Amino acid sequence: MSYMALFDKDVMDQQFGSTQLLKLLSDTSSYPINIEERIFNKKEKLSSENLIHDYIYFIQSGVCVAWQNEHVTYFIGPHDIIGMNDIFGNEKSAISAVALTDVKTWRFSKQQVMSKLMYSQEGAFYLYHSMKETNAKLLQKQMWQMEDTKERLISTLTYLGRLYGEEDGDQIKIPKYFTKAIISNYLGMSRQHMTTLYRNLANDGIFTVDPNQYILNKEEIVHV
Repeated sequence: MSYMALFDKDVMDQQFGSTQLLKLLSDTSSYPINIEERIFNKKEKLSSENLIHDYIYFIQSGVCVAWQNEHVTYFIGPHDIIGMNDIFGNEKSAISAVALTDVKTWRFSKQQVMSKLMYSQEGAFYLYHSMKETNAKLLQKQMWQMEDTKERLISTLTYLGRLYGEEDGDQIKIPKYFTKAIISNYLGMSRQHMTTLYRNLANDGIFTVDPNQYILNKEEIVHV
């Protein structure tokens, strides 16, 4: 494979993404390491900010929120990984990861993962790709911060709805665990301001009013 082909984005995603990394770590034919299924209950912590942790977690199902300095930084869902960005033995976690739902994971020892990646000829590519995915989430949030509050709210809820929610006909239903407190924190605005903004957008038909969850009307989003 040529240099340009190897470093093509789609090739990197296909060959060194989290799914392929999980296959590599689970492969017992060469350099076998331990794998354990670990289930976390809603509101339980998978990692704590500024502490050293011994494990990385592959999310099988469920969704977590990543906190840093009391601010929501990004969300972690199926096929995402917790702990790869601070995989070195003396490295503290940059985030606290908290389960928004019950979360099922595969758990690996960081020490064993690092040893297996060093043993693998392409181990560095898996590390690079994982860090790139996290940086992409942080960059996406920064880009939304440059939009006005109306566009920020619509863009964020559309993104979360399509990634973690349910599309039902002409609507996108955002899961109920994305509460006003979490969304307003992620958006960097007060709950009062977000509530007022939401009501105005509901009056414009962009949202369907529901006391329990956010519901976006897809036809109206196109015209915003």
